[in-house]
Amino acid sequence: MDGAEPVQRQAVVERRPADLASAVLAAGVLVASGGLARRGTSVAEGTVFVRVNRLPNVLEALLWLPMQLGSLWGPFVAGALVWWRTRSWRPAVGTVVVGVVAWRLASVVKNQVRRGRPDDELDGVVLRWGTPRSGFGFVSGHATVAFATAGVAAPALTPQLGALLRLLAPVVGFARIHVAAHLPLDVVGGAALGHLLAMIWNLAVGVETPETTVGVPAGVPDLAGAPGLGSDRRPGSGSSM
Repeated sequence: MDGAEPVQRQAVVERRPADLASAVLAAGVLVASGGLARRGTSVAEGTVFVRVNRLPNVLEALLWLPMQLGSLWGPFVAGALVWWRTRSWRPAVGTVVVGVVAWRLASVVKNQVRRGRPDDELDGVVLRWGTPRSGFGFVSGHATVAFATAGVAAPALTPQLGALLRLLAPVVGFARIHVAAHLPLDVVGGAALGHLLAMIWNLAVGVETPETTVGVPAGVPDLAGAPGLGSDRRPGSGSSM
């Protein structure tokens, strides 16, 4: 419009109280699922596994690509996406760092709990191409990485892309059960660990969310930037697109 300043894109950095509550809940789920996993595979868990594992084989091909979000490459791809969309180091570097830490920490937890893979715990498991034949099951490294990556990257992206990442994380866990890599509690524990790591990062560094400031006519004060009004806005690191 005539006389209006150009549209500016700013980043709002905040530490959200809800993230602290979410971290505490995730820690509780991790401890509880780990305790149950140490006791062995229950009838209920075995039933859930069998139903998912014995779904049609065509699912393996359909789930392969989404499942890569939980691989060690997943955080790097997601981090590049975040950088492309935001040009900001905070969420981009955080996505990569937390994802890699999640992968390593999942290995530490595996060696502490020492729960077997589905084929070690149950009979009649349908093994598929790429099904791990060695190592421990709890927690699922793929689920840990996927939830950690989504927890850091999603808030910085558009609502649509953020929702897609959050949707893909449980799909990764589902896929790991289908290919007989993990039992359900392995995935639950991995999701909790990954989410916990993401919330710790968000609380320590802050969550950067995009915000667009629409230009106002020349000569009219922008009250949104006045002290005491609105959110704390900081210019993003090269966040103009």
